[in-house]
Amino acid sequence: MRALAPIPALLLLVLAGCSGADETVALDAETATVAVGETLRVDLGTVNASVGDNWYLVSGADTGVIAEGDKRTDGDDDCDGCSGELSWDFEALEAGETTLVFQYCFRTSLAECTGDASDGPPPEPVELAVTVTG
Repeated sequence: MRALAPIPALLLLVLAGCSGADETVALDAETATVAVGETLRVDLGTVNASVGDNWYLVSGADTGVIAEGDKRTDGDDDCDGCSGELSWDFEALEAGETTLVFQYCFRTSLAECTGDASDGPPPEPVELAVTVTG
């Protein structure tokens, strides 16, 4: 039985290695570098979807260099008014450069984007220059 004891620990290590990003950057990082085959996670910060916080990807994920992946909120999704940490994953496909452009909108779609509850103008889009290395 002692020979089987390391197997669950090894399995946990393998599963843990499959679930995360290879590189995580904050939205305001301005630049990010990942290798082909790696996952870039962009941390968009704290949002509250129940009150209308939302980020959109305006451009950059369709260049063949990087592909859009999962957008997710980690936090308490089960209550109104609860916030969580929003992140967006991108898969590095081919060596090259691209710029991801994100836009924050409050209680609106991207087409009617406003920046806050008073229907003010949206904040400026945020750009992240991404380099994918071979």
